[in-house]
Amino acid sequence: MGFDEHILRWQPFFTTVAAASATLVGLLFVSLSINREKIAGESNRALSRLAWRAFSDFLLVLLIALFFLIPEQGRLALTVELFALAVLRLRWLMAQIVSSARIGQKPAAMDLVREYLLPALTVLGLVVAGVGIFHGNILAVY
Repeated sequence: MGFDEHILRWQPFFTTVAAASATLVGLLFVSLSINREKIAGESNRALSRLAWRAFSDFLLVLLIALFFLIPEQGRLALTVELFALAVLRLRWLMAQIVSSARIGQKPAAMDLVREYLLPALTVLGLVVAGVGIFHGNILAVY
């Protein structure tokens, strides 16, 4: 069984993931819209950052699932899409680091892990998965 046939067998999973993450993005968008004044306040900067991070994480999951659902796109196209997401994620992460440094914020060690290290690992995961998919390794999907 080839790589494309294996991916085809994963489509119900990616359909479910896309539906769940799209629902969560929508719910988060509505809750952010309703509570915009509370979240946008200067005293709630951490809450605002957390909300944007959750929103971007759900969008990332949604895009990954949708990219896997594109029919007959081939390994190269999927690899390019995953690399593009990794670059966008890294750019967003760097912007977040610069923004935190600009306002003089000095987070605790666990905050550094949660805010920067774990998102950086998602970038690494996207790159590793992209390389594996490019080489036709079905284990990269796992």
